[in-house]
This record gives sequence, structure tokens and C-alpha cells, in this order.
Amino acid sequence: MNRKHPFSRRQALYFCTALLGLGVLGSACDDRGGTPPAPPKVDYTALKAELGPLINNVMAQANVAGMSIALVDGQDVVWSQGFGFANVAEQTPATPQTVYEAGSIAKVFTGAAIMQLVEQERIALDQPIEQLIPGFSIQSRFSNAGPVTPRNLLTHHAGIPEQQLVGAYAQTPLTLAERVAYLREDSLANPPDKLWAYSNGGFAVLGRAIETVSGMEFTAYMNQYILGPLEMTDSSFRLDAQVASKMAMGYGALPASDYPVNLLESYAPAGALRSSVEDLSKFIRMLLADGRFGGGSVLRPASLQEMWRQQNVGRPLDLDNRIGLPWYLYDLPLKNGQTVRMVEHDGATQYFRSYLSLLPEHGLGVVVLSNSENADGLVGEIAHYALARAFELKSGQELAPFPEEPAVQPVQRSEEELRALEGVYATQVGPMVVGLENGMLNVTVQGMRLALEPHEQGYFKAALGDSNMWLYFEEIEGHLVLAGHFGLFGRQLQGERISLSPLPESWHGRLGRYVLPQGSPREVIEQAELSTEGDLLVLRLFSPMYESGSAVSLLKPEGDGLAVVLGLGRGLGEVVRFEQVDGTTHLIARGIRLQLQPEGPTATSALAGREAARSRLSRVWGPRRGPALPAWGGF
Repeated sequence: MNRKHPFSRRQALYFCTALLGLGVLGSACDDRGGTPPAPPKVDYTALKAELGPLINNVMAQANVAGMSIALVDGQDVVWSQGFGFANVAEQTPATPQTVYEAGSIAKVFTGAAIMQLVEQERIALDQPIEQLIPGFSIQSRFSNAGPVTPRNLLTHHAGIPEQQLVGAYAQTPLTLAERVAYLREDSLANPPDKLWAYSNGGFAVLGRAIETVSGMEFTAYMNQYILGPLEMTDSSFRLDAQVASKMAMGYGALPASDYPVNLLESYAPAGALRSSVEDLSKFIRMLLADGRFGGGSVLRPASLQEMWRQQNVGRPLDLDNRIGLPWYLYDLPLKNGQTVRMVEHDGATQYFRSYLSLLPEHGLGVVVLSNSENADGLVGEIAHYALARAFELKSGQELAPFPEEPAVQPVQRSEEELRALEGVYATQVGPMVVGLENGMLNVTVQGMRLALEPHEQGYFKAALGDSNMWLYFEEIEGHLVLAGHFGLFGRQLQGERISLSPLPESWHGRLGRYVLPQGSPREVIEQAELSTEGDLLVLRLFSPMYESGSAVSLLKPEGDGLAVVLGLGRGLGEVVRFEQVDGTTHLIARGIRLQLQPEGPTATSALAGREAARSRLSRVWGPRRGPALPAWGGF
């Protein structure tokens, strides 16, 4: 395919016609030569009257401190408002100008910067990253693996480990050059272009490529070529004095003294954007105007269309995940049988939650920002609700109900079919043991057992509190994968069944508790425990950043000093290294070096913790933290 011209003539004509109907384009696409009349203005008074009290109500129920929203129609911000408090103690109200941490919404800005350099022919999306970053290297366990490229970095398909955590509490943030240098001692988690595995580390690499190609420090480039032209004066990828003066206070369970602010700063391209809904509405307006803003061009229309084109076609392990560069893509069903395209990205830092969503063909966009951990899930619901209502008002069409659960019926499965699914699965929520007992398949996670009811199309349903957890099993490319079903987002890969083998005798001396060497600076991972349970080699990392205090993974030794985190997906497939230094065993995980304590293994079971498991599963699969919005027949 010609990457510079992704659309056929028929698609281009259709796109032109759609934009004419919205009044976004003028006579450039009109064979009659005239200028089409502007569409009538939409009255959003009723929408604001409905949503304002609703947002206040759900925020109070979910104990959310503050929130701001902006709704954009074409080039007009038709509604912007703050709710609750930017600072509860000082009773400072949240406003459209309140600045929040926007988290991973930063990634679509980084993507825009990459596309600017593509337009200038200084970057090619499919060239090896070594050609852009002199000295770049990362180890690989995979033979005949393809190159790491800007395209597969933008789509989380490069295999770069999720995130190095070393240096989170450093006096000054690590530079992108320093972050990328740590990868020389690390290894690819997956072969490039095999599967989607979310990677903040990959965006640090992209940010470094922007620096080396442009000759500018990343933040300076973003200020001059993205934020500046968009007049986003209250936004920054670095917490400067002007932005700090308008920052909301963040609220969540982690004590402020444990918050590693410099970890965010050192991953600026992945998640350090601070902004307001007023500023982000300017970004939305540019996107809805074919890349133009204030009489200038920030992006070319072809760049936007490439960013919103599905990039992961033909990746069966991605299941229902559809991704652009780096936007997430959805086709929402309408009651008339047609669909409408939605593109979006969300974000989360320790205390802040964010959501940005657009219906490009209908000239609509919304952004919601909150300063509370408890807004997890709620910002997305509010964004979707507001966007759906605006769409219905503007188009006169209605979105069809989108089921939260898969539309499948219970079925009978033979004992042979059920036994074929038994085993240990390495997943993103920890080890899962699937077994058959009295004719019923069940799953055990850290001591909590759930019965699995078989349904059509490979689905199983388990009751989890007052909602259901849906699991999906399928053999894909030689992997028996386990996925979860998440409403609008469909089937999302969680892990795979693993093969068990006895631990080599040489590894028994590595079992035990690991700690930071004496005199080392503070790190996010404070301790680790390596233990066995049967034939499982289990690693538990301890950190105040983890919701339950620790994260559990299964390891497979590869060679004498290397172990691989088993499973497929985010954070899985990564490498843990072991070294002997002055007679002491050292473990290196996520860039952090820990040393083995002389007393050896502890008695703590790495797979124990029923309540921690229930909390984690409920957050991932179960009820949302905040109250759901009223039923409205949307997505």
C-alpha cells in the first residue's frame, strides 16, 4: 500500500462529501464551485441543563474532588464548565482553566509531533529506529525479528518493555537519552509487530527520536511546534511556574510523600502533559479542522487520516483491539443500521484521570479531566454520554444500545472440551489456575475461586460481586489465550496458558528476599521475593505504587542468568536478569537492582492474598468505582 495515499478515489470522494455536509470544507471538494451553506447552529441548552446536575450527583456519590469538561462542535466550544474543587482544603473551585495531569493523552500529542516530522520527510514511519537515534540498541531473544520502527512504537507493537522504573525518586528527572540508554541492558518483550502490548517505554523512544531528528529537547519542540501554534499557553510537558500556579491538587490513596513525580517527568512523551479543558479544546478544534488552527497548519489532512486508520489489521492476537497512530478506534452502531466512527485516547496518572474522544465525521469532540483517583471509569462514561447526546442533537440520529456483556447464550460443553482448557495461565492480573471439578470449570486467582459458566463462542461467565466477569478462551497462533470482555472495548488479551517444568537445580540458590543494596537511592520497587510453588517460579515485586502493595508474575528461566515473565500482553514477556557481584546474587527488574538477603527464602506465599485479588479483579472486571450514568442507549 502507498502510505502517502491511504485512500482510494471512492473513499476520498466519500470523505469530501461527508465534510461538505459538516461545513468543514469549502469549495475544494465541490464540483459545482459554490460554497455550501453553513449548517444551522445546534442548541445545546438542554444538554447542559441535563448533564450539569448529573455530573455533580455522580461526583458526590463517587467522592470525586474536581472535574472539568469541554464540548466542541466544529470550531465552537459549545460548553465548558468545572465541577467540585481544584483544591478541597482551600475551597478553590474547578474551572475550564484548571490544569490537570492529562496522563496518556500526551501520547496523541507525541504522535502529532512524529507526523509533523514525517510530513517534512525527516522521519519515515517504517524505518528502523536505529537510523533515527544514533547508538540505540536493545537485546532480543527472538530470531528473525523485524525492526523497531516509529509505526510499531506508535501502535504499542514494537515489543519495548512497558516501563523502566529506575530513577523515579531522583533529584532531577532522567533525560530521554538516559531512559533510552537503559534499554541497552534490557530485552524486547515480544517480537515487533506480533501483538499490542501497552508501552510507556516505547513513547520515551519516540520522544528521543523527536530530539535527535529535530535537534531540540523534547519539551522545547512540543512548545514551539505543537502547543505554541495551538495557543495552549496553560499547557506543558514540564511543570513550569505558570502551569503549576493553575494546577489542581491530586487526590488518591497513595501518600504524597510516596508519589514519584520525577518518574512522570522522565516519561514526558508518554504521560507528562499538564493541561486544561480550555487548552485541550483548541487541540480538538485543530483535529476537527483538518489540522488547521488560527490561520496556520499544524498537521496535514493526510496525516490525520493516517493517524485514524487502523494499523493492526492482520494481528489475530490483538483480538478486538483497533489502534491508529496512536488513537483507539471504534465504529459505533446506529439504530438505522449504519455506524459512526469514534477516535479517542484516555489517560491516568497516580491521582488524575482524563478522557478525550471525537466523532470526526460529525465535527464533535469532548474532553473530561479530573483530579481524583476515584474518577477512574467515570471520566470515560461522562465523555461518552456527552458526546452521544451532542451527536443525537446535531445529526438527528440515535446510537443503538451497545451491550455491556457479550450477546451469547449458555451452552453445554463436554468434559473433554473443558479439560482441554485446564492449566495455569499467566495474566496481567496475576497467575490464574483453571481446573475442572465436579463437571464445572473454575478459575482460582490468589486463593479466590470463581465458577465459570460456559457460553457460546468460547466465552465463560463468572459472578464477581454484583456484576459478571467474562473470560474468553481461544487457540491463536499456537497460544491458548485468555481474554477478558470489556463492553465497548470487546475482547482484550490478558494472558496465555503456560507450560510447567521443574526448576533447574542451579536456580534454587536464587530463591529468597531481595532488597535495595545499602546506600542505594530510593526506588519505586523496594523489595522482591523469588519463590516456588510446585513447579511455578514466582516473582513478587513490592511497591507502594501497586494497589495491593505488590505485583505477582510467573518466571521461566532461560539460560543461567535470565528469566522471562511468562504470558502475553502488557507487562508480560519482559526479562528479569540475575548477576553475581562480589559473591552476592543481584536481581534486576524494570531497571532496578536488588540484592539477595543472606537469610534466604521467606515463608510468605507469593500466591496468597484473597482480598488483594478480589480488589484487583473488581477494579479490572467488576463494577466501576463511580456510579454508572443513566441508561441512554449508547456505547
